[in-house]
Parts: sequence; C-alpha cells; structure tokens
Amino acid sequence: MYIHPPHHPLHPAERHLRAADPLMAQLIDRHGPCALAEPPPSHFHVLIKTVIDQQLSVKVAQRIADRLLAAQGGERFVAETLLELEEEVLRGIGLSRGKIRYIRGLAEAVASGRLDLEELRKQPDAAVARELTAYPGVGPWTAEVFLMFAFQRSDILPLGDLALRNAIRRHCELAAEAPRDDYFAAAEKWRPYRSIASWYLWAAVD
Repeated sequence: MYIHPPHHPLHPAERHLRAADPLMAQLIDRHGPCALAEPPPSHFHVLIKTVIDQQLSVKVAQRIADRLLAAQGGERFVAETLLELEEEVLRGIGLSRGKIRYIRGLAEAVASGRLDLEELRKQPDAAVARELTAYPGVGPWTAEVFLMFAFQRSDILPLGDLALRNAIRRHCELAAEAPRDDYFAAAEKWRPYRSIASWYLWAAVD
C-alpha cells in the first residue's frame, strides 16, 4: 500500500481518498506520489504552460513548451523575457497566433504589475478564477488547472477537461450521456481533495 508519511502535506488527502473510494486507493497504489505536492517553477510559468496545453495532447504541448523555454533561456518562463521574443520565433516554435496573443497579453499584465499573481494567491478560488478569466485566452479550464498546479488548491474539479470526464465516467460507471451534475455528485466523496483525485484519474488515462 502506498501512502505518504504522516508529516507529508498529502497524507490527509491520501487517507481520505482511500477510505472514501476503494478504486481510488488502487489508483494511488498504482501511480504513487501525486505531483501536486511539488512546488511549481513559478506561478507565471504554470499559467503560460497551461495556456500552451489548451486543446493539445500532452506530448505536443510539452514539446512546444520546451521549445519556448529554450528560445527564452532559463528554467522557467519570465514575463519580461518572453515579451522580447519576436512573433516569427514564436510561430516557429509551434504556437498559434491566438496563443501568441494570449501569452503576450498575460506577460504584459504580469510585467506591468497589473496582474500580481502573488497577491492573487491570497484570494479564494472563485475570486482567482474570476480575475484570470478576465484575460483573453484564459477560460474556466485554464483557471482551474492553474489553481491546482500553481496555487496547489486541494479541491478543484476541472470538468471542462474531456480526459478527466472520461476517467470519472469509467471510474464511477456513469452513463455516456450523464449531465454535469452527475459528475459533481459522483465526485462528492472525494471532497475536500478533488484536485488530488483528479490528478490520479488523469494518471490512469495517460
């Protein structure tokens, strides 16, 4: 049986998920440590990586992110440095014109101080999502994934993610045409650790 030691921040989540859902216990044993406990390179880095991830496979998105990081230099995305890259470089990396516009808009907001991610971290989930989705290219899915991986919020359920919905449907034996309310109801047993449950469900389909 896999479980973090008692002092680890994910220990309560693993204990809860194991007790609430025997099938989730199997996923925890199979896939081991949840990556949500790992500190992110930076909040801005996660935001840009999540924009890149939109509508792409994991492998393609990672390849584009790696190329962008190589073009920028360094180990994490930096707003001011990204703004120095020419559009033709960004297009050559594989970014669409739309994503270039979104990334530049977010970089400009962070570089100017209009978007202060450190201050935003102090806000509740709904306020963070509301602030982020005011920017072009940031929808509910992007905001929710950002909350999970950047701010490490423990109870996010990004149902806008098709892979996650498919995993929940199989895991909880929902009908193919089940409404969103059924997904939320099925996930109630994972509260207040739906982020961690989501991570394990993603791991199961990768």
